[in-house]
Amino acid sequence: MIIDIFRLYYKGLLMKRLIHLRQMISGWVIAGWLNKYSVSLGLFVVWMLFFDKHNFFTQWNLRRSVNQLENSIEDYQQQLTETEAAHQDLMKNKEKFAREKYLMHRPDEDLFIFQ
Repeated sequence: MIIDIFRLYYKGLLMKRLIHLRQMISGWVIAGWLNKYSVSLGLFVVWMLFFDKHNFFTQWNLRRSVNQLENSIEDYQQQLTETEAAHQDLMKNKEKFAREKYLMHRPDEDLFIFQ
């Protein structure tokens, strides 16, 4: 019995809201805002934003990933220039590299390591 009362109350609220919505729509139709062109445009926009294969959210995620990849390209290019400079230094000073990196020395030299 209590459930029936709640159903009737809810049904009454629902009917009031539907009547209000109907009055708003009829006001828009009379004002000229709601015609077949505006409905078609609205449906098209909703379809493109939410239901299309290339919807707004997919495009936004793709754009974000492209920006991240472009930033990583810049980082890799910077690392590449640093590595090329180190390579050029190595090719010019092979003896310096061997002495510093691998602690190599000639047989008649003494090696002192400072840390």
